Amino acid sequence: METTHKIIFKNSRDITEVLPGTVNLTVTSPPYPMIEIWDKLFSSFNPRIDEALKNEDGMRAYNLMHMELDKVWDEIDKILAPSGIVCINIGDATRKIGDSFQVYPNHSHIISYFKDKGYDMLPLIIWRKETNKPAKFMGSGMLPPNAYVTLEHEYLLIFRKGGKRKFTKDEIKKRRESAYFWEERNEWFSDIWTDLKGAPQNWII
Repeated sequence: METTHKIIFKNSRDITEVLPGTVNLTVTSPPYPMIEIWDKLFSSFNPRIDEALKNEDGMRAYNLMHMELDKVWDEIDKILAPSGIVCINIGDATRKIGDSFQVYPNHSHIISYFKDKGYDMLPLIIWRKETNKPAKFMGSGMLPPNAYVTLEHEYLLIFRKGGKRKFTKDEIKKRRESAYFWEERNEWFSDIWTDLKGAPQNWII
């Protein structure tokens, strides 16, 4: 089967090159709100984010960052075909803003967005990304009650738009030709990934 590919390098908050309702699968890993390397990028979209961070208002900055990401999800919702699948790799953030240290649950905000849009949430994947860095122990390290558990996983959230996909007779034949072997199914469809290592990110924004 011959395929064609077109690379469009631009801001995903405005996907005008793709016709509405024509995409069956979207896979993305966006900048993670409240991860410090992305502060400048998010603030360039909305200066109120920088103001919130400087005023030590972490939750306001978190919500404003997600408002910018929601614009990407709006575009994905527009171009996705009925029964299309959305896969999003996202990690939560831990951060101290002023005197407050907490987790900023990025995955839960995205889940709320797609549930509000009427999407079916499918079983998610936990990507275990164990680190041996000395700074993996957060808070007071060994001293209770402020010795916090490590944050060494990310999520792959999977959503479906509008129910299961229906197939024509010709499509059913092609679908069967693409079936997995039993061993592949058992290996590839685990809900926990432990053998994939993340690469360091040295972005200059």
